Amino acid sequence: MKFALKPIVLATLLATTQLAGLAHAGAADAHSAAVLAQTSPGVKEDKAQLKEDKAVLRADEKQLQADMTKLKTDAREGRMAAESKDAEMVYKDRQSMNGEEKDIAADKPGSLQRKADKVALKSEEKQLRADKAKLNADEAEGRMAAVSKDADNVYQDRRAVKGETKAIAADQAKLKADEKG
Repeated sequence: MKFALKPIVLATLLATTQLAGLAHAGAADAHSAAVLAQTSPGVKEDKAQLKEDKAVLRADEKQLQADMTKLKTDAREGRMAAESKDAEMVYKDRQSMNGEEKDIAADKPGSLQRKADKVALKSEEKQLRADKAKLNADEAEGRMAAVSKDADNVYQDRRAVKGETKAIAADQAKLKADEKG
């Protein structure tokens, strides 16, 4: 008949057995038996932590795949979620310029409205140049304003996967150290 001993009972049993056999065994053997009994719960905790970190890593990798797929789909379909804030401003400036050009084409030559629309067009062109320069500068410096929402999600997911990978490596090292005693 088999039955499991609780860790405390096991430690006590090992300690008493070790003291009884101390005359026959060396002091180092007695110490290693006590250490083995003490690290057993630590090893269990390390294994549980490692298992938890691996589960989180799988979830993070799954989220990364989903976000990468969404980014590719949004970019392919031309959705604004695949565009950065700076790129969106440039896009809107171009749309405004196209609207002004249509207004100018519809106005009568020499009319006050046409002159006002030309002034507005020049203003839109100036804004477009400024927004393009801002986009280029932000991209060159790696600022988040030059990154789309979807791309930011992918970036965050990659950081999470990298962090979990480091945590798993640390857990494995700790488990190995605890098992050695």
